[in-house]
Amino acid sequence: MKKIKFMLESYLEAHKIIKELKLTWGYFIGGLVGIIILLFFYWISSYVGSWIFEKLNLIFRIQKYAGLLKWIIIFIIRVIMVSIEYFFFKAILLGILAPFFSYISEKVENYKEGTEYNFTFKDNIKFILRGLKIASKSFFKEMIYTLIAIVLGIVPIVNIFVPVLIFIIQSYFISYNFVDYTLERRKYSAEESLKFMKENRITFILGGAIFTIIYFIPIIGIIIGPVISIVAFTTTTLKILNLKNANKE
Repeated sequence: MKKIKFMLESYLEAHKIIKELKLTWGYFIGGLVGIIILLFFYWISSYVGSWIFEKLNLIFRIQKYAGLLKWIIIFIIRVIMVSIEYFFFKAILLGILAPFFSYISEKVENYKEGTEYNFTFKDNIKFILRGLKIASKSFFKEMIYTLIAIVLGIVPIVNIFVPVLIFIIQSYFISYNFVDYTLERRKYSAEESLKFMKENRITFILGGAIFTIIYFIPIIGIIIGPVISIVAFTTTTLKILNLKNANKE
């Protein structure tokens, strides 16, 4: 319960930390990248929708109802594409923002712990590459487990819980991308980072769920979600590490 409280408190104080560290410009960067990705998928959905309509029109000769059917087809395709966009959003966005997240996470640790790091350019490139690797691996694992959950949807009774299961899976794997920046600075190996995640899975699932809920707020969620979450996860990870060290003494 204490660790869960850490996560809730960290999200509540995240905006205050962002203001005090003068990182509010981060909303613009995270939001801009997220909106560009969203607009790209929206454009693709229009193109794909028009192409599908033309093919159907050639087969079924539906020019008479062209206007209405074209609108319906494009609308359906857009809904599907936005759903796909959300699934791919995390891998794309978190991958692009890896250098940005690394910087903010380090600033938050300095603010909370007073820790100073003198990383070389080579070190920072290594952190970015590890962030990209973590984002890619967590995405593929998430995709595999999500597909398994979808297959379970054909089982009666079990299918009732599939949406909740998918939400939990996605929330857990989202958290990988936010936690590892802090652990990397503490010289955790990829295996040690994974072990740390598993030891605190409930707390990080909660954090990933909060990120997901924030993201679903139209426009605002895309702007504030990534920055608030990296601050909240960094703060929570530091608190858990301090608690772990205190228990050892």
